[in-house]
Amino acid sequence: MARGAHVKVLPPLLYVVPLAAAWLIESAAPTTLRLGPGQPYMGMALVACGVALMGWAVLTFRRRGTTVIPWAAVNALATDGPYRFTRNPIYLGDAVAYLGAALWLDSAWALAALPVILVATYRLVIRHEESYLGATFAGAYAAYRRRVRRWI
Repeated sequence: MARGAHVKVLPPLLYVVPLAAAWLIESAAPTTLRLGPGQPYMGMALVACGVALMGWAVLTFRRRGTTVIPWAAVNALATDGPYRFTRNPIYLGDAVAYLGAALWLDSAWALAALPVILVATYRLVIRHEESYLGATFAGAYAAYRRRVRRWI
């Protein structure tokens, strides 16, 4: 089996680094989203949902005996668990948790960075993984792509 996808960045860093930067910028140039008194709780709930989705995806990989490390070779195509609904539940979970953190921190800076993060996730990670999975699992992956959306 071929080496894994040609991913050169640790995907969680695409979310953690901008969130930390937004938090630092926020201390120098505060913003506010003003979505109401429930905003921090909505943020906390989204963080919890994002982390739960990521955990479910990781457990699905473990049950199949394959890896979550994007540059490592995989030995199974996950199409069950959260992979029935989205081809990228870990990255979707990252995005949901990030959105929740932006709300929780009440940071327009963090929220403004999310579209850039999603594009970077696609360009630096997802397209390489999809290319690798298409080459490794050929017809099975093509059929899966036709059935299941990339995000939701």
